[in-house]
Amino acid sequence: MKLWTNGFFHTMEDQTTVYTQMATQDGIIIGFDDEIKELAFDEIIDMNQGHVYPGFVDAHLHLLGYGQKLLRPNFSHLKKKNQIIKEIKKIYSDAPLFVEGYFECGLTKDDLNAISNEHPILLRHNDYHSLTVNDFVLTQAKIKSLSGVLTEDEAQKAIDSFPKYTKEKIQEILIESIQSLHQYGITGGHSDDLYYFNGFDETVFVFEKTLETLPFRAHLLMHHLTLNDFIKSKRPFLDQNKYLQLGAVKMFYDGTLSSKTAWMKKPYKNTDEFGLKVQTDQQFVKMIKKARKHHLPVAVHVIGDQATEDVCQLLEKYPVDEGLHDRLIHTPWLAKSTIDLMKKLPISLDIQPQFLSSDLPWALQYLSETPELCFPWKTLKENGINQAGSSDAPVEIPNPLLGIYAAIERKSDHDGKTYFESEKLNRFDAISLYTINANYSTQHLNRGYLKSGYIADLSVFTYDLLTTDIENYKKDIVEMTVVDEQIVYRKQFV
Repeated sequence: MKLWTNGFFHTMEDQTTVYTQMATQDGIIIGFDDEIKELAFDEIIDMNQGHVYPGFVDAHLHLLGYGQKLLRPNFSHLKKKNQIIKEIKKIYSDAPLFVEGYFECGLTKDDLNAISNEHPILLRHNDYHSLTVNDFVLTQAKIKSLSGVLTEDEAQKAIDSFPKYTKEKIQEILIESIQSLHQYGITGGHSDDLYYFNGFDETVFVFEKTLETLPFRAHLLMHHLTLNDFIKSKRPFLDQNKYLQLGAVKMFYDGTLSSKTAWMKKPYKNTDEFGLKVQTDQQFVKMIKKARKHHLPVAVHVIGDQATEDVCQLLEKYPVDEGLHDRLIHTPWLAKSTIDLMKKLPISLDIQPQFLSSDLPWALQYLSETPELCFPWKTLKENGINQAGSSDAPVEIPNPLLGIYAAIERKSDHDGKTYFESEKLNRFDAISLYTINANYSTQHLNRGYLKSGYIADLSVFTYDLLTTDIENYKKDIVEMTVVDEQIVYRKQFV
C-alpha cells in the first residue's frame, strides 16, 4: 500500500474538490485524507507540493509514427525550398532517406533526382497525407507522376515500398515514443498503427512485449484492412490485458484541407472542386457492414463539413450495437444540422485543439466560404456530445497542455489572433478533454477521475492548472507521471 502525500489532488469531479493525501494499492486508488489516516503504508511518496490530476490521455495519435518522427530527420523548422535542398544534400549518404515534417514549398521529383536517384528519397508532408519522392521511389512503387508529389493512397503505396523495419526496430521506435509521452504527463493513448508497419500480428506482439516492462494504456484502432487479421486471431474486442486494448475499426471518408481533398459543402476558393471521398459511399457502406457483422464500432477520419454530415447519416442508417459507440476523428468544420444529427447517435469525437492554432487563419483561405461552425467545441459540449482531446501526433506535438491551451485561448500561432471566440472552453472543460472524456472509448468506468476504486494513473504538474497564469501551460511543468501506481517519469533536478 502506498501513500502519496504533500500534494494537491484534483479529483476532476468538480473544480473545487482537492485533497492533500491519497492512498493506492494494487494500482487502484483506495482513499484520501481523513479516511486513510489509520492505514499502514509500505511506501510514502512525497509529491513536493505538486498538483495531481487523473492521468492525461491522448485520444488520437500514432504511437509508432510519433516514435519514427523522433528518430528520423525532421524538416518542420524549414520553410524555404533552397533551405530544404541544402539540408537534404547535407544529410544524404548513399542510403534510403525518409524525412518528416516537410512543409510543401514547391519541391518536385526533379529536385530530389538531382541529389540522387540511386536510393529512395521520401519527404513526408506535415499533413501526413502527402509525400514528395524521387523517381527511384516511383519506379519501386510502380506509380506514374510528373511531379513526384503524391497524396492519399498513392502516398501510402510509396511508403509501403520503403525498406521494412525489423521487429526489434519497431520495439525501439515504440519505446522512444512512450518514453517521450511520459515526459508530457501522458499515461495512455489511442493509436492507429496496426496497418502501417509490420502487419497486425507482429505489431500487436511488439505492443504486448513492450508494455510488459513499460507501463502505458495503449488502445489500438484496427485499420479496416487489418480486420480480417483481427477476426482470424480470435482476439476479443477491447481488453487484451490491463495495458492493451483493440478498439474500433479505423476507416477514412475524405482527405485533408491542405491538399483540398476534405469533402466540403462549398467549393474551394477559385475552383468548382468540393474535395473528394476516399472511396464511394457503396464501398464505405460495405466496410461499415463488415464491422457491424462482427459487432464492432467504427472510427472514421472525417475533415470536411459535408463529409461529417454524410458519415453521420450513414451511421444512423447502419447503427452500432447497443452499448457501443462509434468515433469520428477530427471534425473541425460542421453545420448546425450535423450537430442535430450527432445528438441522435452514440458517438464520440476525437478532436485536436492544436489544429486551430496551427491551421488558422491560412486554412480559411482555401475556402470560398467560412463553414457554419469552425472548431465548435463549446457548441458540441452544450449539445452533450463527448469530445476527447488528442494531438494526432506526429502531426502535432503530443503535449496535452498545448491542446488545453488551444481549447481555452483559441489563438493562432501564425498571427496571434483569437478565432471564433464564442467557442472557447473554460479551463475545467478543456482539462476534461484529456481526462474523463478521453477515457470514454475504453468502455471502462473507473478512469478519468481521482476517486476511490479508480485506476492510479496520475499526471503531476508544478502549478494548479485551474488557476495558474495560462502562459505557464507552454512551459515544462510536468513533475511526475504515474501509470498503474508506478512512477514512469520524474523530473530530474540539476
